[in-house]
Amino acid sequence: MSNAAATPFHAGPELSRAINRTDFFRLLKAAAQHYRFDNFALARISEASAPFGERDIVITNVAERRVGPFIATLKEALGTVRAKSAQFLATPVHGRSVQPEAYPSDLLFNEFRSGVFLFIPLFTPEGRRYCLVLSGEREEPDQGEIADILLDAMRIFDKLYEEILTQEMSGRLTQRESEIVKWTSEGKTSAEIAIILGLSEHTVNSHITAAARKLDAVNRVHMVAIALRNGLVS
Repeated sequence: MSNAAATPFHAGPELSRAINRTDFFRLLKAAAQHYRFDNFALARISEASAPFGERDIVITNVAERRVGPFIATLKEALGTVRAKSAQFLATPVHGRSVQPEAYPSDLLFNEFRSGVFLFIPLFTPEGRRYCLVLSGEREEPDQGEIADILLDAMRIFDKLYEEILTQEMSGRLTQRESEIVKWTSEGKTSAEIAIILGLSEHTVNSHITAAARKLDAVNRVHMVAIALRNGLVS
């Protein structure tokens, strides 16, 4: 077997070629699947809520309507105390969420209940804090596997920082973000914009999240209002 065939997708040539959110979505999804996790979320560490809020998510494959339960179950799995501690923000942490007897028929929460969560802390060169959270129906990882996941996560994050996060920190909307904000201002949903632009709905939502963050908007309506007021869309 050749080395190329043995190299996972997320660690191969696609990593060096990644330049946009779709590329990084694919890389993170491939990494999660490689380690037998079903879901992933890359997010900024929030000072307001532990460990992060919905607006802090950069890229995820969790459906928008499921993000709230995902974060709530993450906190439950890793523990409220650890979620608020400095250690939690500096070292990988993992845990399992157990389905409470009080909620046997709560389908909204059952999707993530009883799954394993792994929290990987990540940092930019300036010291800004991010994290990669993985979850899925599998056994808890051992220290050797955690080390492998951490190394892969750091490689992907470093490339993401170089290609995307540095632009976001500048406060300027990218051409794609401006395009998506324009379609949003015309009343299009994420699903409709995805069809128009030939993107995935997850990618569209990631662009909207980034644009809202840059414009310091609390929601889509606020984002569009700010963009219109500032002449960013016509």
